[in-house]
Amino acid sequence: MNRRLLLALPAGLAASAALRAMAAPAIPPLDLDIPICRGGLRRVAEVPQRDASTPEAADADFLEKLGLLEGHLIIGRKLLEAGQARLAVPHFGHPIRELYTWLEPRLAARRAPGFERELEVMEAWAEGGNTGTDGRFGEAWTALAPKLARAKRAVDPQRLANARFMLSHVAMMVYDVASDYGESIERGRIVNVVEYHDSMGFLAYATQTVAEQQASGRAPAEWTEAAGVLEELRKLAYAELLPPGRLPTSVSSVRSRSDRIQAIAARVQA
Repeated sequence: MNRRLLLALPAGLAASAALRAMAAPAIPPLDLDIPICRGGLRRVAEVPQRDASTPEAADADFLEKLGLLEGHLIIGRKLLEAGQARLAVPHFGHPIRELYTWLEPRLAARRAPGFERELEVMEAWAEGGNTGTDGRFGEAWTALAPKLARAKRAVDPQRLANARFMLSHVAMMVYDVASDYGESIERGRIVNVVEYHDSMGFLAYATQTVAEQQASGRAPAEWTEAAGVLEELRKLAYAELLPPGRLPTSVSSVRSRSDRIQAIAARVQA
């Protein structure tokens, strides 16, 4: 990735033609000849370290990295289902080479099972030019789901049940959405499709998390409000799977949604 090594199951990404219809000026087509991760690349674990000076901060950091990994996988699967195997490859390669290396020792410390093999199978499936999610990919996805769930349960259960903590987690994920969205832009256009899809996957993960929290019945008004903020952002910046020909919104507009969700979290009694 041409960015700082930021971190990062399926959620519905509905399509809309509204933003396309607004695009007046003729703009050259997107250059999709983008670099992709390959198995020979060196593994790295130099992900930005959030404050982990307290158990709560360490849990928040760990949960964010899991969310970024899952966001990659969500968008990677969406791209495979859309017949875009080449665009899907980075979203299975980056989790292995940027995120799992960081997560692996922390999973072990928390006595959670590893899942490197499942990530490798998914990447190989995409690199082979396969589309769809049956066969070996589907088997790996099914095997991964309970391991990801177990990793999340390695976070303090009281925090996972705390609406304020989880809303702050969602706000952090939306901040990551804004960061990668910003890194996809050059001269007022989305030119880095990988980064754009990174941000879309992180938003899909955040939306999925909100839906899970809504199902729990805790802080229903706050979670409903957060869901509305995320849906507003999806319609604004991610109406279609491939980026629009003109910039749909500003980075500051995306980041403001993170601030709004953090403000919702602040209203929840700790």
